[in-house]
Amino acid sequence: MFIAGIDGGGTHTRIELRDMANCLIRRGEFGPFNLNSIGVDAFRRLLHEVFDWCGSMECCERLCIGAAGISNPRVRSILAEELERSGFRGKWILCGDQEIALRGAMDGAGAVVISGTGSICFGKNEAGETSRSGGFGHLIDDGGSGYAIGRDVLASAVRTIDGRVKDSEILQAVCTYLGGKPEAIVPFVYHPETDKSAIARFSHIALDLAQRDDPEALRILNTEAKELSELVCAVQDRLEMHPCRIALLGGLLEANNPYRGIVSRELSKLGTVIAPAHNALWGAAQMAWELEH
Repeated sequence: MFIAGIDGGGTHTRIELRDMANCLIRRGEFGPFNLNSIGVDAFRRLLHEVFDWCGSMECCERLCIGAAGISNPRVRSILAEELERSGFRGKWILCGDQEIALRGAMDGAGAVVISGTGSICFGKNEAGETSRSGGFGHLIDDGGSGYAIGRDVLASAVRTIDGRVKDSEILQAVCTYLGGKPEAIVPFVYHPETDKSAIARFSHIALDLAQRDDPEALRILNTEAKELSELVCAVQDRLEMHPCRIALLGGLLEANNPYRGIVSRELSKLGTVIAPAHNALWGAAQMAWELEH
């Protein structure tokens, strides 16, 4: 008999199996989990692959799946169908990736701030009540994310063309990255194949130039750090936990870069900024273990 935790991401799916004494058995990694991106057929094939890797799903007593995009009701219904097909008869839960991230980051009350391509904050108080803020997508939200920083870099570049921004190397760095002249910026940004990840990749320009004290790059990072602070404030207000522990997660905040330092200083006004104790996959496995506890 075993338990399983799944961290379903947009680029890969990770799974951890543990025995009934909560000791690690093994870990595996598979393709993207997001139904909205890969489609129903590919999603079913992924689940077949994952469940086959586990062995006999009849021996799986508890399962926790944490993933993005679970607001799509088809995710739960397809999971239920495929779990039944696999022979699984245990208990299972489906939750957002921010929930397994928080469980992995710490025991007890606190909040986790995630900043990668997108951004979100999720918290839990001593009473076990939870709340989230952000995570509504790049078109209307995702402040403090890689996308937001990349967008601001590109906005600063065109403002420099006009003379609205001065004394910054951002325009030159953008042109170098695009391999062209300033005239290449607008066609790139509005090209149908330029997605949010392509915009987010320009965030590295702000990170690199901030290390050289470029004033515009520093302005962008400080502005977006305040956006993350607003996410935390909203969660703290709803959960009535001032101050609280705050763990930093996501590609932008787990790396050693100027943005992490700026965000840490900004959020230290709201609580104690900590490194996550474990990752989201560990959190998923623990939430599976705790289903009967």
